[in-house]
Amino acid sequence: MIKQELNILKDKGFMDMKDKKQVVKLALLNCENSLQASYDLIKATINQDSDGTSKHKQVLNNITISLTILKLMKEESY
Repeated sequence: MIKQELNILKDKGFMDMKDKKQVVKLALLNCENSLQASYDLIKATINQDSDGTSKHKQVLNNITISLTILKLMKEESY
């Protein structure tokens, strides 16, 4: 399983870097950007649909928690 993840990182250009801190920093930024884009998309969907389901709101809550954890991890890695 880990080989698959390493291959994904290699395909995205992360494995060409020599500095592990740089790899982690860029991976965290990539995760944060992806989560933020998902959050924005779901938020826009909820705003268009006045019934905003509780599932959408739960997903937003989970993304918010993940973004907070990522931000804390980024601060610790500097």
